[in-house]
Amino acid sequence: MEDAALRARRCAAIVALLTVASCAKQTTSQQVPLAIGPSVPSQVAAPVSKPKAAPRIVRVWVSQDSVSAGDLLRGHVTTTTNVASLEVRLGPKSAPLRRTTYGQFEGAFHVPKVPPFLRRSYTVDVIARNAAGVTAQTQITIDYR
Repeated sequence: MEDAALRARRCAAIVALLTVASCAKQTTSQQVPLAIGPSVPSQVAAPVSKPKAAPRIVRVWVSQDSVSAGDLLRGHVTTTTNVASLEVRLGPKSAPLRRTTYGQFEGAFHVPKVPPFLRRSYTVDVIARNAAGVTAQTQITIDYR
C-alpha cells in the first residue's frame, strides 16, 4: 500500500514539474548586427510584427565598446514593432531602455569607478519582450579598461 502511495506522489510531482516547464516563457537567442561609433547611425526601420509574434532584435548600436570610469555609454536598439519592453542586463543588475517609438529604444549609462581587479570584459544581455512575455535575447561585449 505504501509503495502505491509513494508512486502516486512521485507521479504527481513529475506531472506538476512538466506542467510548470511547459508554461515557461519562450526565449530566442540570436546574433544581431552590432554598430559601434560616437554618433547614432541612421535608424533602421523596425519590421512590423503582429502582437503575439515572437519578438526580434534587429540591430544594436553602442557609442563605444571599451569604457572607463566616468564615460557616458549610450545605446540604441531596433526591434520588431511588437516589442513592449527592452532590458539591458549585466550580471544581477538590469535597466530598461526607453522606447522612443515602436521598435526603437535608447538609453545612456554613466560608467562607475571600479577597483582594478574588476577591469575586464563584460557580457551584456539585451532582452526584448513582447506583451505576451515572449523574449528575444542577444549579447554584446564591453571592455572596462
